[in-house]
Amino acid sequence: MRILIVDDHPLFREALGSLLERFYPSAAVFEVGSVEEAAGVVRQYAPFDLIMLDVFLPGQSGVAGLETLHASVAEETPIVIMSGSDNSEMMNQALAKGARGYIAKSAGVGDVKNALHLILAGEIYISPSMLAEVRQRAEPKDPPPPNLPPPTDHSGLTPRQRDVIRLMARGLPNKSIARELNCSDGTVKLHVSAILRTLHARNRTEAVQAATRLGVL
Repeated sequence: MRILIVDDHPLFREALGSLLERFYPSAAVFEVGSVEEAAGVVRQYAPFDLIMLDVFLPGQSGVAGLETLHASVAEETPIVIMSGSDNSEMMNQALAKGARGYIAKSAGVGDVKNALHLILAGEIYISPSMLAEVRQRAEPKDPPPPNLPPPTDHSGLTPRQRDVIRLMARGLPNKSIARELNCSDGTVKLHVSAILRTLHARNRTEAVQAATRLGVL
């Protein structure tokens, strides 16, 4: 397994590299400080199984850097944004350009491990702090008039499925959701599939966003 870290802060690169080596003891972890260096390393050492990319870098940064790396690697290579900025517009642009995740640099070790587990399994991951900002922006600015009944949930989800998607919104993988709800992994997997189907979502991130719009979260 080959992993590439692209970040211009040496201390953060080294810390993340040590963490990834702990998660994946057999992995070869490469560290560079710019997109230009990353493109050279990719040409020399491809294929890579995972690329961790900061969005604010010298030279090419942001979505432009993401597009450059995408053009240099195989289409199925997951590129994950790690950023210190909780910028939902940047997140949306990155996901639209093919990023497989947006992880806040403030995330804890367990959160990063869960995120990479989901991403390497083919899912898209967004840090809960980013989802919280998306939910906040989706909420009306003015409070509802008093004495009105609470909004009706039109999602079509069962109460158990609503429990599952609330835990999905926290970024938990199926195994952790199963522990929280005291059920099997297989049961959670069935619930997740049903949630995606009901909300017409292609992945967990789209399901959480749909549930937010429908007032489930």
